[in-house]
Amino acid sequence: MNEAPHAQREGEAPAEPRFSNRFRLGGSLALPCAVIAILLLAGLLTCRSYAADAEFQQALHPREWSFPRDHGRHSGFRTEWWYFTGNLRDSAGHPFGYQLTFFRNAISPQATTRPSPWGMTDLYFAHAAISDLGDPQFVFKDRLERGRPGLAWSSDKTLEVSLLDWSAMQGNGSIHLHAAEAAFAIDLTCSEGRGPILQGPGGVNRKGREPGQASYYYSMTRLRTAGSLTLNGKAYYVEGVSWMDHEFSSNALAADQTGWDWMGLQLSDGSDLMIYRIRDKASGADYLSGTHITPDGLPHYLSARDISMEGSHAWKSPSSGGVYPQAWNLKCTGLPDLIVKSAMPGQELITSASTKVTYFEGAANVTDENGEPTGEGYLEMTGYSASLGGSF
Repeated sequence: MNEAPHAQREGEAPAEPRFSNRFRLGGSLALPCAVIAILLLAGLLTCRSYAADAEFQQALHPREWSFPRDHGRHSGFRTEWWYFTGNLRDSAGHPFGYQLTFFRNAISPQATTRPSPWGMTDLYFAHAAISDLGDPQFVFKDRLERGRPGLAWSSDKTLEVSLLDWSAMQGNGSIHLHAAEAAFAIDLTCSEGRGPILQGPGGVNRKGREPGQASYYYSMTRLRTAGSLTLNGKAYYVEGVSWMDHEFSSNALAADQTGWDWMGLQLSDGSDLMIYRIRDKASGADYLSGTHITPDGLPHYLSARDISMEGSHAWKSPSSGGVYPQAWNLKCTGLPDLIVKSAMPGQELITSASTKVTYFEGAANVTDENGEPTGEGYLEMTGYSASLGGSF
């Protein structure tokens, strides 16, 4: 990882969480990390057992989608996330990547009726990061809060999700993203782009061969984006495009599935490409799928027989020991061969204050076989420092 600082909020009275020995979990009570770990074990890492103990909804059949309602929270599903990534430049052409993600993990499929202020149905997590690609550095921060007014919340009517003063809010034909920390800040507006695009027939995106091994998943791509990124006290006014994913499900990875590789690419021919590969312990590739969105905005679904991907140019994290491919040779039916490269090494998040997952999430460049630029996007790789099998 680069020798750059790792920056380590819809609330009525935002407070600065403490992430050293103790963590502030809302209100005035600071809880030890050991207690947070217990909550995580109850609310995330043993999530596979919930299916047996409670009736969470499953992504089994195509659903009737309705927007803007389906931009919002889907109570009854165990896991949900709203995921924003983008490739931006300032007026001098200085390139940046950014990520802002909100996760919801349900403790129960039904809302709590407990009057206690500690009563809750959901835990919320959030990750934010900036990749400075022109002056290489990578900063990130992660957070956790209980789903309670003033701490963390999401609407069930539209895209409106927040954790303290970090937020993603839709209104007046655009989406406003905000996250501010001492070392960095994200303040961006995403205008209408392409989508929603369902990632699979009826929005069912398979993650395996067993019933329930799927999520409901759609994307909004080529969102015109403008605003500011702040690094080390300096604000950069930037423009570019963003990719938004919204996904909800109630299944975990199977015990023998170690993690996944995902890429969302915006190609210079006007098309978009999403590739999703689940890896297993034996063969390395357990389930593979994708969507090619043509310039007219129509999705064409790809199966394992349509996709070939091979990673190379490994980078080993000095922080986690994870070894991540930095280049992918990608072949997809109907497309020329592509090479997808991480725009810089070191784009690794170690989320010890929230999801306890270490993963690579970073800006990527796309070229053809001759090295000619053909697009850009984002690359995500999980399970390289430790297996996520049966737990996410």
